[in-house]
Amino acid sequence: MPRPPTSRNRSRHSSRKPAPPGLWGKDKLAIERMSQEGRGIATRAGKVVFVSDALTGEQVRVQCTAVKRDYDEAQMIELVADTPPSTQRVEPACPIYQTCGGCSLQHWSPAAQQQHKQANLQALLTSLSEKMAQTMTRANAQPLSRASPHNTQARNTITAEPPITGPASGFRHRLRLLVTRTADRHYALALRQRGSHEAVNVQHCLVANAAVNTMLAALPGMLLAAPDLQGLREIEIDADSDNRIGLCLYFAAHPGEKQLSALREALLTGAVSALRVRLNTPRQTQRETREDSYDHEAEAGEQAPWQELLAEGELYYRSGAHAGSGATAPQALSLAYQPGDFTQTHWSVNEALVGRALDWLQPGGDELALDLFAGIGNFSLPLARLAKTVHAFESDSSMTQRVIANAKHNGIDNLRATTLDLMTDDLVLPKADIAIVDPPRAGAKAVCEALLRAKVRRIVYVSCHPATLLRDARILLGAGYRLRKAAAVDMFPHTGHSEAIVLFSRK
Repeated sequence: MPRPPTSRNRSRHSSRKPAPPGLWGKDKLAIERMSQEGRGIATRAGKVVFVSDALTGEQVRVQCTAVKRDYDEAQMIELVADTPPSTQRVEPACPIYQTCGGCSLQHWSPAAQQQHKQANLQALLTSLSEKMAQTMTRANAQPLSRASPHNTQARNTITAEPPITGPASGFRHRLRLLVTRTADRHYALALRQRGSHEAVNVQHCLVANAAVNTMLAALPGMLLAAPDLQGLREIEIDADSDNRIGLCLYFAAHPGEKQLSALREALLTGAVSALRVRLNTPRQTQRETREDSYDHEAEAGEQAPWQELLAEGELYYRSGAHAGSGATAPQALSLAYQPGDFTQTHWSVNEALVGRALDWLQPGGDELALDLFAGIGNFSLPLARLAKTVHAFESDSSMTQRVIANAKHNGIDNLRATTLDLMTDDLVLPKADIAIVDPPRAGAKAVCEALLRAKVRRIVYVSCHPATLLRDARILLGAGYRLRKAAAVDMFPHTGHSEAIVLFSRK
């Protein structure tokens, strides 16, 4: 009787995955242009190479870090001897720039970063212009044009409006950090290293505001008053418009009621106005896939959902008056939120973003409005002061309650907030005249299709991901909308992350 094959024999004949291609080590490359996210692009042996820290026109020595099927990746080591740096290169101001995974573009001047993001948006608009021209040709309609009707190229091109920008340092009102414990049982707060899951300790962050940095320095000592915090993985520090501090702690394992009580006693002091403790749960909710794409934090990927263990106190965003063009400015709004809630990271850019959205949308006092992915009411509340009625929709029920409470607090009675799955294919929205859409990175495909059925005339779309903006814009353009205006939004200086605001309308 033949013997059954041994495990060794089986492994000898089993299929094996091909070994990954080897790295090619060091080389000298010429940077030809910049990628969308801000890496230098070179060509080596007929293959594209993305080079971190390199700028257009530079001759650089690089170290290969990855070999892919269609491209390679490399890290710049230094400029080639006796070759000049780019005129756009600046000295990074942050002392941990080379190790921290956050501000990946600090070597590039802020003005050049903004020009690059504006150019990226213009390239996207050119693609959409071609789609719009094709749609209007099929409909036998005259293309929208500010130029001569005989100039086809100009007729089909949409030019981006001036970008929305703000300070490039000291702007972040919230910062999410890894919690590490040293050998002597002290705590340290850290950010993720470049291209790694390892941590780099930080005591001051260049892009965080003064209130956040003050708490960043004090917090490790405060944690000592609540020892044995097993399972504590991350802490988010949030400073509101009044520089009041909130903390959100993220645990991978339940700390127990005794430790929760100790945490409250240790952290909810005069220096901290709001405290939230959350436990990781296995299911994922849609609202918390919202990403602000800042590699300093765990927000660089799809975030896990969280079970509430403790929530006490509130923070406040004091929103400036947004009344649209030529209107009398009303009293500023006060929007309450808790640490851990989604809020735009750059307060001054957000102020300009809301103002631009309302100026473009031009809400009428007799118009019905929709706010999709409403959050804490960032757009809903100022919009409600101008429109007849606003229907605000959120996938997260806690955010729905937050919008309702904020409307009541500000004396707004023409806003209706509803919890609704905004990603479902059979989404139904009420009839409306105008809409603001501010989706997560996954975009708003179902929402755009529902807006067609709701016969909305004007739509402001705020995008945090170019690919999903392109997809969703094509849905609207294919249904007869025209792209009227667009602008880049530099919500995250020193990163390759691009946001945009776009206006669509149809007859």
